[in-house]
Amino acid sequence: MTPEERSDTQPPLPFLNEPPDDAVVSPEALEPESQARWHRWVGNGLGLGLFTWALLTAIGLVQYSAATPSSGAGWLLRLWVVALRKALGLGSFAVVMLLAWAGLGLLLWAAGQHPRIHWDRVLAWELALASWLAWLGLRGGLDLERVAQGYDGGVIGWGLARLVTAVMPREVGLVVLPFFIAVFAAWGMGWLPAWLARGREWARALSATPRAPTPTASAQPTDVAPAPEASSSHTGSKQTSSATSTASRRETVPQVRKTRLRIQYAPASASSKRARGRAARKRGKDLPPLTLLKPEARGRTDQAQIQRMAAILEKTLAEFDIPARVVGVQVGPTVVQFALEPGYIEKPGPDGEMQRQKVRVAQIVRLQRDLALALAAERLRIQAPVPGRPYIGIEVRNPKARLVRLRPLLESEAFARVNSPLALALGRQVSGEPLVADLAAMPHLLIAGATGSGKSVFLRSMVINLVMNNTPDRLRLILLDPKRVELSRFAGLPHILGQVETDPERILVALQWAVAEMQRRYTLFEKARVRDLAGYNRKAEEPLPYIVIMVDELADLMMQAPESTETALIRLAQLARATGIHLMIATQRPSTDVITGLIKANFPARLAFAVASSVDSRVILDTPGAEHLLGRGDMLFRPPDAPAPIRAQGVWVDEEEIQRVMTWWQQHASAEGEPRAAAAPWEALLRAKEEGPRWDPLLEQAARLVIETGRAHTTLLQRRLRIGYPRAARLMEQLEEVGVVGPPKNGSRERDVLWDPEVPFQVPK
Repeated sequence: MTPEERSDTQPPLPFLNEPPDDAVVSPEALEPESQARWHRWVGNGLGLGLFTWALLTAIGLVQYSAATPSSGAGWLLRLWVVALRKALGLGSFAVVMLLAWAGLGLLLWAAGQHPRIHWDRVLAWELALASWLAWLGLRGGLDLERVAQGYDGGVIGWGLARLVTAVMPREVGLVVLPFFIAVFAAWGMGWLPAWLARGREWARALSATPRAPTPTASAQPTDVAPAPEASSSHTGSKQTSSATSTASRRETVPQVRKTRLRIQYAPASASSKRARGRAARKRGKDLPPLTLLKPEARGRTDQAQIQRMAAILEKTLAEFDIPARVVGVQVGPTVVQFALEPGYIEKPGPDGEMQRQKVRVAQIVRLQRDLALALAAERLRIQAPVPGRPYIGIEVRNPKARLVRLRPLLESEAFARVNSPLALALGRQVSGEPLVADLAAMPHLLIAGATGSGKSVFLRSMVINLVMNNTPDRLRLILLDPKRVELSRFAGLPHILGQVETDPERILVALQWAVAEMQRRYTLFEKARVRDLAGYNRKAEEPLPYIVIMVDELADLMMQAPESTETALIRLAQLARATGIHLMIATQRPSTDVITGLIKANFPARLAFAVASSVDSRVILDTPGAEHLLGRGDMLFRPPDAPAPIRAQGVWVDEEEIQRVMTWWQQHASAEGEPRAAAAPWEALLRAKEEGPRWDPLLEQAARLVIETGRAHTTLLQRRLRIGYPRAARLMEQLEEVGVVGPPKNGSRERDVLWDPEVPFQVPK
């Protein structure tokens, strides 16, 4: 596409920081819980008041008598009814419906549901009411005496009828106005726009020119040589053939699409509204309300730009002699997936006859960089083919991206179908469908991605996901945060066992305690003759809670204590599933020295954010693809039973939502009289470790190593003895204490070896 064509066809760049046109933001989601509760009371009161007033108005209108208009109820209601009948006549009953509709809207608003108001439909109903009042005035013969008695269309209907008679005869108006009433009513119900859209699609389908399924001669492979000719004419024939091929190629390039694509969005809102109602009914008073979380803003998609991108894809492939057709589009929160159907090419067979051959998928995959260049895409990913679909998926960034909030996912039917205390709302797929998984079925999750790709943000969202649906009696969390960034903010949450651990030594002891707790639970299961946690809790008087262990940075632990960390994690990953202990581990170094073969083998469920290279993607997912992700929550999730990774946009929970949920749980715990968080259950292991023998068991081996090599520094002990840095540093301090090495030199980790090699070393008593 030339620059002139690009400037003529493409719209100005969209500003992603502007709010969507139809964003629906709940006032409750932006205020504290106390103010939200006050607004619910006000909404319920006003809604019931409007319903009551609508009922009284309907009774007054039914009992209205032109002879005695003052008969009936109280003076205020009488004045209201008389004014309505004088102004609108029989159209006064529309006011009753309006009051009832407003009351229903306030009740829904107080219940946490915020239906969108379609102002075009409101205008349509107003026009329908005006047409009806005019028709009533015409039917009454424009009789002012009847109007004064409150009949026909009232004063307003009489005035509208006079306007109609000024344009057309009364008899014609009586016939034409019902047609307008029907049209405006269909518009107000939403039927007319749907009918018009369907008619436009039918008209386009009838007027569209069918596309030729096979390309022209330019699509023939270049490796087929022409028949041999005289050498004098060889050059000229070659130039002619090249010119013909170029001209033919220009003719086959699609400049614009002749049919519009079928663009798929997220599911309709009707089912989600029913799911929200069921979710609100299922949640008990011992769980935080979903109104603590913010709703999801819905942005509009630039359909014209998507049509242009589809035409560019087809045109670029045609320029490389690859016929293909974009048959559909799926619009997700941050990614647009084009469904590309390969075409056919004609090749001469052995007998000289032309044969049709399907375009190979590999031919399209090889053009990934060319397609990204044509679309001016930052990252482009090709899924070839899409599992279970007869097309290739080409995924690029959505020009109008939006955040994926946790609240609509918790209200979705997909989340309700999981029906598990450890259900995780991971995000939204490319199609807009919620991506939900059960941690109990995984049974552990391994997360990896480059710095800033969204791992830590995803972990904190999963913490909120779990505590929104489980009480502390049902779920306990062990948060291990060597990075000291994301998980430390959850200190004080009643679900946490002990405290958020950040020290590597304490983290290792916490993992060892988890192994001991797993063994203790298996002993209890054996005595109760059950096989898993669910069976034990059905029999036991004191049920055991689920335990979810979250580690924010595995690389830090593997660097300081690789053997201890790997042993504990593998032990838990192999055996802890039945005991209700599950792991969620994240790392920003998806390399083989961090994610070892044993760790990968015991973590079948894996989640990859954006990584630097295809090598890192293969380490975490066993397949490339994560290197083409966009970052900022864009991820590939591979369940244990899935043939290929699923692309999705991770869920986002901001600081305000986290603070609301934590405040609710802290207030709820204090109101219930629950005691403050007890000390960590692994404190006893820490004390036993500190009260152990004075000298490290490896002291003698470390002393011999230092004396034999004549070198003394911590890295040597780590490498030769295969221990972590904390233990190696303690060994170096003990070697200094017994006189084997001297103090550290200024500006260097090297120490002088003071022990005579001729004198054997013995550990002091």
